[in-house]
Amino acid sequence: MNPQLQKQIGLGALAGIILAGLVYFYLGGKRTDLEALHAENSSLQAQVDKGKLLKASYEKLREEVAKQDKRIEELIKIMPSDTDYGEIPYRIKKLADDAGIDQVAFSLKPERKDAYYTEKPVEFEFRVGYHSFGQFASLVSGYDKIINVSNIEFLRKTDNRTLYPATVKCTISAFVYNPEPPPVEPPKKPAVAPAPAGKKED
Repeated sequence: MNPQLQKQIGLGALAGIILAGLVYFYLGGKRTDLEALHAENSSLQAQVDKGKLLKASYEKLREEVAKQDKRIEELIKIMPSDTDYGEIPYRIKKLADDAGIDQVAFSLKPERKDAYYTEKPVEFEFRVGYHSFGQFASLVSGYDKIINVSNIEFLRKTDNRTLYPATVKCTISAFVYNPEPPPVEPPKKPAVAPAPAGKKED
């Protein structure tokens, strides 16, 4: 083979190897950049998906809070006021008369304060028949405000000739809505201005 031709072939092969190496290293850097961009894009997409989930959870939570607020407003409307509490002995007397039982006495008991309401109990004593007291309890359950009957004590009379075969003591409590006010933050003290620097004497 012609030496000149061999030389040209050798130079061409060497140039091809060098070019291939340059292309490999050049494209290798681009591949690394592409992989980094893919990883960054995947991370951003994960954050977007997480944000969507958080937004959906927030919307659902906001709906639940709105429902609870509405329910609380409805309950507040049927909770007795202080005025309603003052009328309870007379309202209970009316219910007792309607049920055919005799209200003997009542006495106000100490209040119990909670975070959102105050329980104001009144102890009553009645002369009753068993069925008539059941009717009375049914009438109390239909009271238009939230009250509770507790500590029911029956005492059966030994005299069967009496109109009322038993006496009953029970506590009827009104739950007056009066939440505690939020704590008042102490006023912030005004910042003390720094004293002006004295002039230097010449």
